[in-house]
Amino acid sequence: MNARSPVDRYGARLLPSGTRRFGITLRIALLAWIITTVTLSIFVTVIIPEQKRAFVENLESKANGVAVSIRGVAAGAVVTEDYGALVEHCLQILKGDKAIDYLVITKNDGESWIHERSGWRYSQLPAEWHPAARVPSSGIGVVTEFHRRVFHYAQPFDYSGIEWGWIHVGLSLETYDRSVTTVYCRTGILALICILLSLLASGLYARLLVKPIRTLQSVVQRIARGDLSARAVIHSGDEVEILANSFNAMTSSLLQRDKILGSVQFASQQFLAASDWRTVAPEVLARIGRAAEISGAHIFENQTGADGVHATGERFEYEASGEAAIIGRSKLRDFPWYGTGLEAWAECLKQGRVFSAVVSKLGPVEQALLVPQRIKSIILVPIHIEGVWWGHLGFNDCASERVWTDAEVDSLRALADMLGAAIARQRAQDALIEAKQTLERRVSERTRELEEQVAAKEKAHAELAEAQQELLVASREAGMAEVATGVLHNVGNVLNSVNVSTTLIREKLQRSGILTLGKLRGLLEHHEADIGAFLTSDPKGKLVPGFLIQLSRSLEKEQAALQEEHEQLALNVEHIKEVVSMQQNYARVSGFLEQVSVSKLLDDALQLNAAGLKRHGITVLRQYSEVPPMTVDKHKVLQILVNLVHNAKYALDESTNGEKRLTVGISINGDERVKITVADNGVGIAPENLTRIFSHGFTTRKHGHGFGLHSGANAAREMGGQLIAFSDGRDRGATFTLELPLTCRRQSL
Repeated sequence: MNARSPVDRYGARLLPSGTRRFGITLRIALLAWIITTVTLSIFVTVIIPEQKRAFVENLESKANGVAVSIRGVAAGAVVTEDYGALVEHCLQILKGDKAIDYLVITKNDGESWIHERSGWRYSQLPAEWHPAARVPSSGIGVVTEFHRRVFHYAQPFDYSGIEWGWIHVGLSLETYDRSVTTVYCRTGILALICILLSLLASGLYARLLVKPIRTLQSVVQRIARGDLSARAVIHSGDEVEILANSFNAMTSSLLQRDKILGSVQFASQQFLAASDWRTVAPEVLARIGRAAEISGAHIFENQTGADGVHATGERFEYEASGEAAIIGRSKLRDFPWYGTGLEAWAECLKQGRVFSAVVSKLGPVEQALLVPQRIKSIILVPIHIEGVWWGHLGFNDCASERVWTDAEVDSLRALADMLGAAIARQRAQDALIEAKQTLERRVSERTRELEEQVAAKEKAHAELAEAQQELLVASREAGMAEVATGVLHNVGNVLNSVNVSTTLIREKLQRSGILTLGKLRGLLEHHEADIGAFLTSDPKGKLVPGFLIQLSRSLEKEQAALQEEHEQLALNVEHIKEVVSMQQNYARVSGFLEQVSVSKLLDDALQLNAAGLKRHGITVLRQYSEVPPMTVDKHKVLQILVNLVHNAKYALDESTNGEKRLTVGISINGDERVKITVADNGVGIAPENLTRIFSHGFTTRKHGHGFGLHSGANAAREMGGQLIAFSDGRDRGATFTLELPLTCRRQSL
């Protein structure tokens, strides 16, 4: 079909005249005739081989009979070894039946007696006349010994259990060929007659079958030319009649749809032309009602009463002739949606869905409302204005239980949308008039508001600047507090060691053996006059030298222990001095850039948290790469690192992992930016918190303040770097990375 094929009024493409090759009648007739011909061909194909097989079986049966008659004579010849009787018998058989062409008696060694009509001869035949497999065989073919086509039958001959030889019978094929030719001729003539009769019957049957279709075709052509009143009258009692009835129903629907579409088009023109939709609503309803052939059409508007009850009230109506007016029925004025059993209707319309039903299939509540009004079918179409349910269009049929088609529903929905647009336009016009009246007043008020807003904006800017300054100060103070807390932890831990050392020294002095020297001195003073005799003769005097030796050894050990405690005490005091010195070093005013060692800075941050890390049993792993010194605000960087180590310590303390490990690392990127990482295998960070942990005030710790990471991230950005976090989830640990340029830019508070 080419691109210029004609189309009907509905867009259906038609076949140009002269382009149709075969009509449906011819195609049905040809199909039936082909089926009959194929069936007959299959029959002929099957029956002819069966006939030929029967002829062959007859030949085999006859040959077997001849072989059996020879077998008896051959048995006697074998016993007497007199083969003359056998030869005579074979020649008699050949003379008595012209259908027998030859008879051959062959021994297993090939010795053979060959009998033909012309006589007999003795010959030595090849192995094919006495095969090793001793089973009967038969077939049609050319026998090389006689050079002619015959039916050859071979049967083994055994005598008294001895495999003696073979009996061969050759039958003429003259009768067989004549019978086969007769079968072919008769079958061909019969098949030709059947084919001709089937062709005639197929044509007649096709004409009878296609007649209703041709009738339907003529009706379709009338409808294609625009005559929607055409109807197909067919009483065939089959699917074609059902198709015709469906087609008639479809045509009626199309005709009614055209009428409804025409009325909808009329409604759109009226709503667009009228300045107030209310003036044309009655005429539009009447036009729709007549086109749709319904009993009544109504416009209902939702309203809320003084008691807050949502109800619907009729604004306009159309009633077909003979139907009583509904507008005077008080129960349809301010009829409530809820509490009356119509809640399902209200929810359906509120959601923008069309409600349609046959009254007999509704519930008792709905029937109690509609049956007294003789309504058998109803459809309600919602009207929405700017997404708000304004009301609905109601249509009813009192004549039949009408099922509303999709085309009717779509047309009525389009009407409801146009009515909603007209109402919205009416509202917009009213609002425009009201806006015009108040424009000057609102302009003056707006001008005054803008002036106030400008003043408020300037005040807000000033307050924002002050708040930012306070935030920076608070952030610095918080960092200083983190550092000071680390210092206090370290000093407190050292003071515990100092306290232990002083206690040990005091206890050793209280238990010192030097106190016994006073007693010895008194004893010696008492025997000062005879000191020599006392030391040599008196039992107590003899013990004095040994006592002095033991006392000397005890005092030496005591002195060594006291010396060790004194050295430990001195080391602890020196440690306190170093911690305090470090605090004083980093407590200087920030904002000054200086060149520092990154590893020294990170070690200082660890040292300030050393007491807490040791107390919680945390192992620190250092992974430092060689990096050049950085020019940074040392105080800000230390503040960030101390806070990161501090947070890692708490994350490890709250973790249930057996091994608590803190890994710190230093490396450099290709773009000369230093990366400092602080990683732990602690409680980790939930995925939803990864983007929130740097927000001001956000914390997951019970006693956290929520601005350590926030201030650290801000400080990193001020120095031209960034602070980022990564975690695989809860109980999977976390890694914080501080990335800074080798030379940070100066920031002023």
